[in-house]
Amino acid sequence: MNKCIWLLGLSGAGKSSISLELSKLINSQGLKCKVLDGDTLRKGINENLGFSNEDRFENVRRTAEIAKLFLDEGYWVIVAMITPMEAMRQKSREILKDRYLEIFIDTPLQICMERDPKGLYQKVKNNEIQHFTGIDSPFEKPNYAHLTIETTHETIMESAEKIKMFVNSN
Repeated sequence: MNKCIWLLGLSGAGKSSISLELSKLINSQGLKCKVLDGDTLRKGINENLGFSNEDRFENVRRTAEIAKLFLDEGYWVIVAMITPMEAMRQKSREILKDRYLEIFIDTPLQICMERDPKGLYQKVKNNEIQHFTGIDSPFEKPNYAHLTIETTHETIMESAEKIKMFVNSN
């Protein structure tokens, strides 16, 4: 059965990079795969949403509904999205049911700040961004992750391979 592999973690944890490598691995098995990246969705279907708790919840809900549509068409889906609150993850579980696999990309805040691939932490430091997850907006570590990946100890490819092996064994 095809699954939705939901990668969650702080900005800069490696979710997007891992999702792209994982997608290649899934495609190499002859399977259809779609990546739903939180940043990309916020530039399109979710562009009308801000960063209030209500808007963040709606962002996740919409993404889960989109993932469900792709799953129903036979795709494997990889979601790369911060998904900061347990209630948001619970909603995704309700929508996707047994096709939801939660993968926590566990990267310490300090490492994410050092990486800062999009320059967002610098903008927070310059007071250009407020309500930033992990800084002045909470991130609840997941209670029910199927797998935890620590990107400080492995490469993007190693992380993607580890997730693929986990998915293939479940």
